[in-house]
Amino acid sequence: VELIEYKNKLHSIKQLCDNNDTINLKKLKIVKTLSYEKFGNFNRIWIDFKDFNSSKVYGLLYKDKVAGIVINKNSQPLALLNRDIKSSYAVFIGDKNAPAIVHGNNEEFLVATYIPAWYDIKVGDEVITSGQDNIFFKGLKVGKVKSVSSTQGYKTAKIIPYFDRSDIDFFYVVLR
Repeated sequence: VELIEYKNKLHSIKQLCDNNDTINLKKLKIVKTLSYEKFGNFNRIWIDFKDFNSSKVYGLLYKDKVAGIVINKNSQPLALLNRDIKSSYAVFIGDKNAPAIVHGNNEEFLVATYIPAWYDIKVGDEVITSGQDNIFFKGLKVGKVKSVSSTQGYKTAKIIPYFDRSDIDFFYVVLR
């Protein structure tokens, strides 16, 4: 039984590490999923992160896709996956790098807010991290624009995330 457990862990780590030519692995640390914070909330996960600094917010990746952020809760590292309402970070949208803040809404998509009205945002535009929040470095994949609306001088976009939260045992944490 123990051998089966170790085999599954190795398989999960191999899956995480495969096809990561685009990521600088020196800036990352592999962390293990421990458990959900509460049963029924699949957007918050306790992780095993030995070098955790409770005064920092860390970026969370799965392969080369943004999975969420890591925050301090009771001096322990808590991963807030993309769809969690409190998971937010800075992004660029489309070819013109329209700045925005993306956050979850506990549903199937993310929401990008505070997009200046003069940017032309289209359905299908790619969303990447901007690196301007000191959480992620620039250029990591977040998702694609599903729809765009305008309100009071800003635009808002619904984003279909690339990261799928199913059956994840290991993540990368961005150390910078």
